[in-house]
Amino acid sequence: MPAPLFESSFLQDTLQASVTSPRSITLSNGVQMSLLQKGVLKISPPAEAKQAKHIVISSAIHGNETAPIEMVDDLASQIATESIVPLHHLLLIIAHPKAILAEERFVETNLNRLFGDAEYPQSQELALAISLKEQVTHFWQDVPMANRWHLDMHCSIRASKHYTFAISPQSAYPTRQKEFIDFMQKAGIEAVLLSEEPSSTFSWFSSSKFGAQAATLELGQVAKFGHNDMNKLAQFSKAFLELVQSVESSTAGDMITYQVDSSIYRENMDFEFYFDKALPNFSRFSEGEELGKDGDKVLTMPVEQGGVVFPNPNVELKQRAALIVKPCATRYVDNQLTVID
Repeated sequence: MPAPLFESSFLQDTLQASVTSPRSITLSNGVQMSLLQKGVLKISPPAEAKQAKHIVISSAIHGNETAPIEMVDDLASQIATESIVPLHHLLLIIAHPKAILAEERFVETNLNRLFGDAEYPQSQELALAISLKEQVTHFWQDVPMANRWHLDMHCSIRASKHYTFAISPQSAYPTRQKEFIDFMQKAGIEAVLLSEEPSSTFSWFSSSKFGAQAATLELGQVAKFGHNDMNKLAQFSKAFLELVQSVESSTAGDMITYQVDSSIYRENMDFEFYFDKALPNFSRFSEGEELGKDGDKVLTMPVEQGGVVFPNPNVELKQRAALIVKPCATRYVDNQLTVID
C-alpha cells in the first residue's frame, strides 16, 4: 500500500504547507497522483485511452469562492481513496491559498485579470498567474487540441437570476464544440454568455492560446466554507463526476444563451452605479436607461432589455466594472455553437 500523498487532504495541505515538494504516488488501481506544487495536483488514469481528455479543473482563482474549492478537494479525496477511477488526465488547481486563508477575493490584485498579454505590475497574484500558465502549458504539451478542456470554477459576488451560468471566452479556435456545450447542459448550467472580446481571464488564456474547450463557470454565490447550499449544485456535481469517469447518464437541460454586447471599464476614481448594490446579475434595463457615472460620463444601457452582469464599482482603474449582455439565438455550424445574427 503506497504512503498517502496528503497529510490531511489536498485543501488542508495546500493551506498549511509553507513549502510543497513535488511528489507522486501510484494507487493500487493504477491511478497516478502527482503533487506538482502547492495547490496543483496532476492525476493520470490507469490506462491511456486514445480519446482521453486532459482536463484542467481550477478553483480559488478568487479565495473566497468556496463551493468550487470544496468540489476540487472532494474530487481529489475520492480519487485518493479509490472511490472513483478517473479515465481522463486531470490537473486540479486550488490557486490562491493566501486569499483563501484571508477569506478575500485576492491579496493585492485580481488574479483573474492577469492571464492576458499585457505587462502587469509585480504582485503576489502575478507570480501565481505565471506559475499557473506554466503548469497548464506543460500539461497540454503534445495533447490534441480537441482533448484540451478547462473548467474554471467560481462563485458570483452577488445573487443572480441564473443560479449557475458560464462565460465562454473569445477565441480564434472552435472552442464551443457540441460535446462541451452538452456537458454544461447536463451539469445544470442555466445560461451561457458568449463573448467575442479578448480578455485576461484564466479560461480566456486556455481557449485563446491552446484552443481548449474552456469556460468560466459561476456556481452559486460566495459563501464561507461549510455554508454553501450544495443541494443547489447537485446536478453539476453529478455531471462533473460523470465527466471525470467517462460515465454518461445525466440528461441535458435547457440553457439560455446570451451574447456579450459590451463591457464597462472603470476610467475614473469618481465611479458609481445608480442601481441597488444587491441587484441580481442579469437584471434588465431599457435602452438609454442610466446605469451610473464614470467621472463626467453618464453610463447608459446601450441595447434594449440588456442585462448587467458582474457589476462592481470597486474594481481597480482600467479594469472591467460590468458586462452588458443580451439574449441571442444560436445554432450549431460545423459542430460549433454559433450566434444567429
